Amino acid sequence: MNQSTIVEINNVYLKSDRGTPIFHNLNFKLSHGRSAVIQGPAGSGKSSLVELLIGLRRPESGSIELFGESFGGLASTRLNRFRLKIGGVGGLFELISSYTVAENIAFPLVLAGERIKARKELLLKMLSEFSLIKQAGAYPRRLTRVERTLVQFARASIANQPLMIIDEPSAGLDSGTYGRIHEFLVKASFSGRSMIILTSEKAVEILPNTDYYQLISGELA
Repeated sequence: MNQSTIVEINNVYLKSDRGTPIFHNLNFKLSHGRSAVIQGPAGSGKSSLVELLIGLRRPESGSIELFGESFGGLASTRLNRFRLKIGGVGGLFELISSYTVAENIAFPLVLAGERIKARKELLLKMLSEFSLIKQAGAYPRRLTRVERTLVQFARASIANQPLMIIDEPSAGLDSGTYGRIHEFLVKASFSGRSMIILTSEKAVEILPNTDYYQLISGELA
C-alpha cells in the first residue's frame, strides 16, 4: 500500500457470531482526497464494515490496512493511535453522555494534545458553524435527534482528521437540516478530506471527488 492510500481491504472474509458469512471476498480501496458512498439495505454489513475499519472486529481471512499499516495483530495502544485519525458520525460513534456538547466536540482535540487556547478557538468556530452555541452547556440527553447529529458532525470536523466515517447521514433529519449537512459534505469533499459514507438509501445528490458502491451479497460492486 502506498502513501496516497488511506484504506485498503483485500479479500476479507468475515462471519457473524452465529457463523453466518457477512463478507465473502470484500475488496475496497480509498485514496487520499477521495471519498466513498457505500449503499446497502439493513443487514447488508455496513455496521460490520465500520467495526472492521476501527478495529473492533478482525476478519477470518484477508487483510485490512489503514494509513499505510496493517491492522492485523495490533495492540490496543496502536489501535487507539489509528482511531485518533478517524472522525465518526452516527452508528457506533455515540456522544459521551457525561460530557456537555462543548466537551464532546472538543474531545478529539484533547486526545490530540492540542493547546487550550487553540481548543477554545476551534470549539467556538464549530459551535458557530453548526448553530450550537446555545446548546454548548447541555448534555446529550437534553438534545433533540437533529442536535445530537449536528454535535457529532462538529466533533468529527474539529480536529480535521484525515478520514471521516459517516453512518446514515440523513437519518432522522428534516430536509432543511439535511441540506445543511449536504453542503458540509460538499465542502469537506472539495477540501480534500476523505470520507466513507454508509447509507441505506440510494444517493440522490452527487458529491465531488466521490466514488459510489453498493454492498450486495457480502461484496462491494
